[in-house]
Amino acid sequence: MSPGGSPLVSPPPPVSLVDPFGRRIEYLRLSVTDRCDFRCFYCIPKGYKGFVAPPEWLSPSEIERLVGLFCQLGVRRVRLTGGEPLVRRETLEIAQRLGRLPGLRDLSLSTNAAHLARDALALREAGVGRLNVSLDALDPVIFHQITGSRLAPVLEGLEAAQAAGFSPIKINMVVLAGLNDHQVGDMVAFCRDRGFTLRFIEAMPV
Repeated sequence: MSPGGSPLVSPPPPVSLVDPFGRRIEYLRLSVTDRCDFRCFYCIPKGYKGFVAPPEWLSPSEIERLVGLFCQLGVRRVRLTGGEPLVRRETLEIAQRLGRLPGLRDLSLSTNAAHLARDALALREAGVGRLNVSLDALDPVIFHQITGSRLAPVLEGLEAAQAAGFSPIKINMVVLAGLNDHQVGDMVAFCRDRGFTLRFIEAMPV
C-alpha cells in the first residue's frame, strides 16, 4: 500500500522487439533511397531505371518519428543505407534528427564514399560515428570497370572521413575472379596502413 492507503501499481515492463528465437532486436537498417550514382554491374542491371520516385520516400520528419518508435521498442543502433544515402539531399538532415533521439546509442552509415569529402564533417557532427565503405579496387581502370565511376573522389572521401574522426571505418571489397582478385594484397596493405577494417564479400549469383 502507498502512504495514502491506495494499492501500489507496478509500472508496466518495458516493451521490446523479440524474434521467434527469443533474441532482442536492437539494430535497425534504414534505406533512405534506392538510388545510387555508381553502376556496379553486380548490383544494378545495365540500363535499369526502375527506382522509387522521391514523392514516395518517407520525409525526414516521418523517418524521425518512425525510428523514434523503434527506439521506444528497444532499438539502440541504426544504420543509414541505400542505394547510396548521400545522393539524397536530405540525408544530413535525417542524420541530425536521428542523432538527437533519446535511447539511440549508435548511428552509422553505409556509403560508396564518393560524397564524403563534402559531407564527412557535417555527418560526424550530426552524430554518425561509424562508416562502411564499398571499395572494390585501388586501380582506377578496374574501379571504373566495376562501378562506372571515378576512384579519386572515393579516396578523397576516405581521407576526409578519417580527418573528421569516424571510427571504425570498414572497407567492403567484393572480390571478383579474374577482375579484381589480384588486388586483394594491395587492398590489405591499403587498409592496414590507414587503420581501416577490411571485409571481403562474395558476389552472389543473382
